[in-house]
Amino acid sequence: MKRTTLIAGTGVALLAATILVACGGGGSSSGSSGTPRMMGASGVITGFGSVFVNGREFATGMQTQVLDGDSDDAASSTADLQVGMTVDIDADSGTATMLRFTSAVRGEVDAVDSTMSTLTVLGQTVRVTSGTSFAGNVSNGSTSAPVAQLSDIHVHDYVVAFGYLECPGSSCSSGATSIVATLVNEPASVGKYRVQGYVTNYSSSTNSFTINGLTVDIATTGASPTVCNTMNCTFADGDFVSVRSTMAPTGTFAAMGSTLTLTASDVKLRPVAPTFAVGSTVTIEGPVSQLSGTRFMVRGITVDASGIASSVTGLVDNQIVEVTGTISSSNTLTATSIEVERFATFALMGALDSVSTTGFSVLGQPFSVTSNTRFVDWSKGMRPFNSSNFSTVLTGSDQVIVSGYPSGSGNVATRVERIPTPSSPKAGVEGVVSADSASADTMTVAGIAVTLNSNTKLFYSGAGSAPTLPGFFNAITTNTTVAAAFGVPGSGAGTITAADAAVLRLGSHWGDGD
Repeated sequence: MKRTTLIAGTGVALLAATILVACGGGGSSSGSSGTPRMMGASGVITGFGSVFVNGREFATGMQTQVLDGDSDDAASSTADLQVGMTVDIDADSGTATMLRFTSAVRGEVDAVDSTMSTLTVLGQTVRVTSGTSFAGNVSNGSTSAPVAQLSDIHVHDYVVAFGYLECPGSSCSSGATSIVATLVNEPASVGKYRVQGYVTNYSSSTNSFTINGLTVDIATTGASPTVCNTMNCTFADGDFVSVRSTMAPTGTFAAMGSTLTLTASDVKLRPVAPTFAVGSTVTIEGPVSQLSGTRFMVRGITVDASGIASSVTGLVDNQIVEVTGTISSSNTLTATSIEVERFATFALMGALDSVSTTGFSVLGQPFSVTSNTRFVDWSKGMRPFNSSNFSTVLTGSDQVIVSGYPSGSGNVATRVERIPTPSSPKAGVEGVVSADSASADTMTVAGIAVTLNSNTKLFYSGAGSAPTLPGFFNAITTNTTVAAAFGVPGSGAGTITAADAAVLRLGSHWGDGD
């Protein structure tokens, strides 16, 4: 488990991001169709220009049926899609014939924990990671501002979260789950409530059950009884269900003794895993669970990797993987390739130095891109914007936030976000401190030399109301401490003069990305 926090603006606005790995069922799996599919994918949208899912491009057109899984597969359009959404795709020769997006939870925020990088929505814990995208706008009186980080979200905000379910044990159905968010969106339209998960504490006498910190009431009488797809709205512990309501929940969420209750408009028993036709070639992304020999599960689908046994060497439960293969007659995915997802180990903000067809440079640091690199344009809303055309979209001096990890020949970008160009140059960095000098008031983070001075606003544990430079550097342990700095580019390449600098809490750590 790795954690990071990025300074993204003056006053040290912290962009919280926890890198987590997960085990268990999938957040994009509800509402599966029995339609035969010869090609398919289930995972995260990483870019546009057609649609990129799990780093693979699927052409879209008039023949593509886009379905809103949150609304009983109501017709939607590609204009409603966003980077970070979890989707299921049917495809024919690389052209998407069906694309379904389904959220993990939607409703008001019950709690925000910036230390643990989590939200609680309808009693469900939503974990924000370095792979979480943000979208939408948060209102503040008569004005609104884009949602770009965890600190932009507040209690009572209405959000829609997409992502994967994680669970603490080998079987999600027997314990509590949480959501590893791939997208958190504050939409313009509010008022619909939805949650999915495993039934616990089912009671036929009270017609209720719980999903983590939420009690779900099934209305059997009155003008608007709950609609179910089971006989007499009967369920059992361990059932995987989706719940919707047009009414806000009542009661109060609490970590212990929560009284938060949602009266359901409908409750539907759902399959945990996406449904693919026998013989389909598919790619599915998600966390490894129940690993045994060359077999494991990814979001409810059994994977047989016996044909590529060497690819399983070193694989462990909770790693996020992309598995490509063919669906067998037993509905097992016979794997032909397994790719372990790499996570960002640092982040930079600054103006582009240069851009080419294979990569770019920021603050003197070179980056390459892969088919899995996510691209988001907060500045101009450009589409298409993806790993194939980024060099024609980005121009020198564009301001970007880049997350990435080091490789043998430079750095690999996991996410690229173009942001509005500031009126004067700004730069930022966050990652593990590799070197520091208290006598020179400098530290090195992700290859960037950061200079502090008497005007730098300092943040570190124990600083109180009078932080000092000696205290700041005393709080640093090289190659262990995570720090962040925001300021202006220095006089040389790869340097920053810090206006703000923070030593993050103990336990914060950028690991090796595995």
